[in-house]
Amino acid sequence: MSVDPSLIAGIAGLITAIGGTVTAIIGTRSKVKLDDIAQLQRKLDEAEEDLETERAERAAELARARAEHNAHIDELQARHDRELSRHQGRIDALLEQLTECDRQLNRLDRLVIAMRAYIGRLSRAVLDYGGVVPERPSELD
Repeated sequence: MSVDPSLIAGIAGLITAIGGTVTAIIGTRSKVKLDDIAQLQRKLDEAEEDLETERAERAAELARARAEHNAHIDELQARHDRELSRHQGRIDALLEQLTECDRQLNRLDRLVIAMRAYIGRLSRAVLDYGGVVPERPSELD
């Protein structure tokens, strides 16, 4: 029983095309995740800058209040603490999003490595059966 070489070549081409498509999709998703991480990092930097600005403003307000009205110090301190807590909560949420994006990107990277190994094994199997493996798409490099 012999297998038609064009059938083997067709199967190899199909495997390579599927592998290239899957790799392109995963690569695009990885780029999107990297863009999301960069955007989250910018938001995190902005939130930290906002926090520092808020701290400086509240410290100046607090100093003026001590000089003018000692009675308002407790009220300003409470408002200051609420603002700091709000900004810290925002920073914590952004850090959690950044961590989650890192986890997703790592999972996608492991998937890409596994797919490349699988495609390599399939290509070797096609060659072992006497078939011809098509050239690698440039997206796989």
